[in-house]
Amino acid sequence: MNNNTSNQISSAAVPQQSAINSVYPGSVNIATNARGSAGNTTDYMDAARQITIRDIGIIDNFMKAGIINPVQGQHLMNYVLNKAQEYIVKQQQAAASAPSQKVIASGIEDFVKENPNFFNQNGRNQVLDYLKNSNAVVDKDEIAQISQMIEALEQSAIEGYLQKQAHAKSLNDENEAAKQKLRANAQNSNSADANARVFTREQIGKMSGAEFAKNERAIMEQLRKGLIR
Repeated sequence: MNNNTSNQISSAAVPQQSAINSVYPGSVNIATNARGSAGNTTDYMDAARQITIRDIGIIDNFMKAGIINPVQGQHLMNYVLNKAQEYIVKQQQAAASAPSQKVIASGIEDFVKENPNFFNQNGRNQVLDYLKNSNAVVDKDEIAQISQMIEALEQSAIEGYLQKQAHAKSLNDENEAAKQKLRANAQNSNSADANARVFTREQIGKMSGAEFAKNERAIMEQLRKGLIR
């Protein structure tokens, strides 16, 4: 390998140190050493840093051996660093969401321990499923407040149903009373008509036993008053 090629390899490798330092702060110089400590990093970041340094070291060796040229080496290094950055971002996002899920699970578990049967009812279990699948951060006290809201809504629904039933019964009672009044008025009207009618001896003579029994009171009253002719 001539000096010009060696210089190209070195110039291609050096910028990668700046790039890897931006991904893994505190990283060692990859051009000279593939070992070292990343400082205050999480386990996943430290493991990813070690893999990245290893891969870039292999690429650097390929460039020095002339297996790949500096341009190819640069592209491969960029690819390795980009994949490392993507991995770190995903891990950070997962780590950020994990505490919320833990708090939700812990709050629900603590509440259920004290109220084991609260969510074992139709409707309530849907609320529990929503809370478990939600990203909201809730603790045991907030779950307790939610349970009170559920009970208040259920009580309101029961009271609304009872009021509707009572109103329907009231309307039914009023309708029945009106029907009874109409029937009584009709009976009184028939009786008044019968009393107002003055029978003749001929009409009484043609009556059947049932008809005479029906009109007996009116006939006897008319006889007493001397109205029958």
